[in-house]
Amino acid sequence: MRISTSQIYAVNVSTISRQQADQLHTQQQLSTGNRVVSPSDDPVAAARALEISQSINRIGLESSNQGKAGDNLRNLDSQLGAIGDILQYVREKAVQAGNASLSAEDKTYLATDIKQQFDALLNLANSRDETGEYLFSGYKGDTQPFTGDINDVSYQGDEGVRTLQVSSSRLMPVSISGAELFMKIPSENGAFSTHASSATAVISDGSVTGPVSYSGGQYGIKFTSATTYGVFDLASDPNMSGTAMATGTYTAGQAIGLPDPANAATREISVSISGTPAVGDTFSATPGSTTDMFNTLQEFVVGLENVTDSAGFGTLVSDTLNRLDGALENVLRLRSQTGSRLVEVDSLKSIGEDLNIQYSDRLERLVGVDYVSAISDFQLQQTYLEAARNTFAKVSGLSLFNFIS
Repeated sequence: MRISTSQIYAVNVSTISRQQADQLHTQQQLSTGNRVVSPSDDPVAAARALEISQSINRIGLESSNQGKAGDNLRNLDSQLGAIGDILQYVREKAVQAGNASLSAEDKTYLATDIKQQFDALLNLANSRDETGEYLFSGYKGDTQPFTGDINDVSYQGDEGVRTLQVSSSRLMPVSISGAELFMKIPSENGAFSTHASSATAVISDGSVTGPVSYSGGQYGIKFTSATTYGVFDLASDPNMSGTAMATGTYTAGQAIGLPDPANAATREISVSISGTPAVGDTFSATPGSTTDMFNTLQEFVVGLENVTDSAGFGTLVSDTLNRLDGALENVLRLRSQTGSRLVEVDSLKSIGEDLNIQYSDRLERLVGVDYVSAISDFQLQQTYLEAARNTFAKVSGLSLFNFIS
């Protein structure tokens, strides 16, 4: 077999180049810690690793949002606690004002004190978060929600509730609108009328037994059969004779949800029906009256400064206490919601950490390098490469011209 000089060089150079490439590939595996350096190394593992990496990145983003949500909710809880403290303090002063032995001068001092609490409450209502956005302005984070003074306060925000994506399927509310917290505090239960043959109904919110305060729109439910119904807006269709704004299928024991425009993002008013509805049965929900915190304090101050007859003053104190109790209950309800969301965020954090560990372990098993095996391969490849270089030097010297010379 004849072997030309060019063939000797070509074969040896090709062999050395291939061994250098193999050694470089092993060195890349060792330096990166990945068995799959390029998709061609293991196409199936590379594709699966890409999916898992995307899941890990998503968990990282959700974890970041969970941290932001937790910070926002803790800040919100702190502000709600401070608002509750002010209301409780004013309530104690209202109880004190009910003492018949107080002089006009004493009532003036109380009025001055309440004015200071009003200013403190207004300041809290215009609180900002760490980014400079107003907490209680709804979606209008850059708009000061409340303007005015003790004579008149107006709300400049909207009723939106800001949310953060804290999991693949959960948008977490992280704010409360000023309208819901300060301006639209239910003071009386909504009226509920039933026009049915064999069923009765009651307004509930899923967490309270019996009727609850309702400050939403005027809605009616009309059954078209024992299992189907339509929801109507009584403000525009009082006889429920037009087209229903929503329809649904009724299951015995299951509440029918109605929207609450005053708090659509965080609360659903529902109607619980007992008995078996018949065709033509109707149920009508009418909202109750509302009050606002600022007006409560303003009227209390005016009464302290101006009401002189004992009967009128007694009525003032009684009404103020009732309205303050409603405001405190509203704050406690919202603070309870905030606390529940904090618990949920902590739970989602724990779930995310567990998933991250599982995905990372799976990714390591898919594309992670076995260092013992890779180092052994690297040393073996180094031996091959050195042998190829040494033999090439000898083989390249096997030329007839060397013997002729």
